[in-house]
Amino acid sequence: MNSITASAPAKVNLVFEVGPLKPNGFHDVNSLFLALNLREEVTVSKALPGTGISIFVSGEGLPARHVASVPTDGSNLVAKAAALLSQKLGIETPDIQIDILKRIPVAGGMAGGSADAAAMLVAFNEYAHQEFGTVKLSNEELMEVAAELGSDISFCVLGELAIGTGRGEQLQPVTPFLFETHWVLAISQQGLSTPSVYAKFDGLGESAEFSDFSQLVDSVHTVDELALKLSNGLQSAAIALMPQLESLIGEIEGLGALKAIVSGSGPTIAALCSSKDQANQIAESLNERGIFALTAASPALGANLEA
Repeated sequence: MNSITASAPAKVNLVFEVGPLKPNGFHDVNSLFLALNLREEVTVSKALPGTGISIFVSGEGLPARHVASVPTDGSNLVAKAAALLSQKLGIETPDIQIDILKRIPVAGGMAGGSADAAAMLVAFNEYAHQEFGTVKLSNEELMEVAAELGSDISFCVLGELAIGTGRGEQLQPVTPFLFETHWVLAISQQGLSTPSVYAKFDGLGESAEFSDFSQLVDSVHTVDELALKLSNGLQSAAIALMPQLESLIGEIEGLGALKAIVSGSGPTIAALCSSKDQANQIAESLNERGIFALTAASPALGANLEA
């Protein structure tokens, strides 16, 4: 065995509701997660004895700063995933090389780091089975491990469409929409830290009553109907920290997008379009104006092994 590669999807929060700050320092959330076909790839390879975990990062279609900002030490979620899964499998954390191919913006509210961790769990699960004879964990078991690592990682393992509650790690899969969605993702030149957005959210006092998203999904049959439902409870907080996001939303909608919102904690703007062609045209227009933009689509599977 030379190496094992797995991929995992980006996510967009179609609807994101946030409850008040709890004594434990967290917020309960109610989110309708959609996986997009913008995928991170993680490759696990055997390394020389005594070298520990080494991490190498490259990028595809992203500005260099996104690749340069990814940590390559033990603070990276892929290293934490390897250590935690080794513990669950009853083995010592092995000497491995981890290569990350990034396609999802960093600190953009699209779960790029979480997708890395999800892909790592799937890749390492297979690697440990082949290298050390461990019993492979099921996807459900991997999602339980993922929930210990971070809020969005379980969804990146699951993929497709799901309702997320708790911190976002308690998932209820939902039957995927019967139509494709096409998105433009406008990437800010600077990131927004999730803790700072939540702190601003607390200052604004905008916590929400939670909705029944299963009813919402049942009521949506077309992309135009979906556009009417998109909302993000963190959007006001993100805009308060980065006011230019509001004008960018207006600009993208002015180019014809059905609806543009801040993605998660931001600052990426996710814009739902009526077709693949429209998404490509809007992304091209934004790039011509010096605003880095990507396109993505759904449905998209969760983390899986690559051939």
